[in-house]
Amino acid sequence: MREAVTISAIQALAEADPVFVDASWFLPGAGMTGEEVFEERRLPRAVFFDLDGVCDVSSPLPHMAPGAAAFARWLSWQGLSGGEKFIIYDQTSLVGAARVWWTFRRFGCDVRILDGGLNAWRKSGGSIETGEIIRRPPAIERAPRMIWDDTVNWEDVSFASRSGAALVVDARSQGRFEGSEPEPRKGLKQGHIPGSINLPFPKLLTADGKLKSEDALEAALPRVSRETRIITTCGSGVTAAILSAAFLSAGFRDVRLYDGSWAEWGARDLPVETGPA
Repeated sequence: MREAVTISAIQALAEADPVFVDASWFLPGAGMTGEEVFEERRLPRAVFFDLDGVCDVSSPLPHMAPGAAAFARWLSWQGLSGGEKFIIYDQTSLVGAARVWWTFRRFGCDVRILDGGLNAWRKSGGSIETGEIIRRPPAIERAPRMIWDDTVNWEDVSFASRSGAALVVDARSQGRFEGSEPEPRKGLKQGHIPGSINLPFPKLLTADGKLKSEDALEAALPRVSRETRIITTCGSGVTAAILSAAFLSAGFRDVRLYDGSWAEWGARDLPVETGPA
């Protein structure tokens, strides 16, 4: 069964009172932040989710998935219960939106990604807010939501790498995967997890930043059984969520995300391969 991961701008315009969540995110050094572009313009009554702020602050790794209590606090700060219909969008790409969609999905929220993001919304006639941000009053903090834990740790990935119990799919560029390009984070080895395959995330997107659909998506994904366990990975767990969205959209049933990704694997004393998979 395919999961409904995305929603078109036309469909989103017809939704009754959805909560739009701006997930715009940029790598350090980009010259701007997601919060800055959100403050400049946003979808009507949107709220902002900061990947680097709503996370596991106890981890030395960047933007690791938040626990249930941290997520519940964010909801209450935004005046939300978690029972709303959420539509996640990004102002520049699918990168932040996929990661935040994955985060909300873990907590059982009704959530989809706005296909094509802010640009698709504008082209479909949707209005844009500018100026002062209208915030909902804080809500009473509810008990933490239960997590559906679809993450795996380095030990799980190591077992899959050695045993073939799962297919490990890496969203990084071909050069980073093969070890011919330097890693953007200092101190990391170059190469990939032994036994993993490379599927750079742009191969899953259309020219206008939408997730490929049907035949085009099928052609881009590895030809394996829908029952195969898939572990997605990338540089730091963000673009791996694009792979997760694609696999679930295509009907794969068991998709896990390696949250630590190369930021963890490449820093630990773990085996590394270079060259083509």
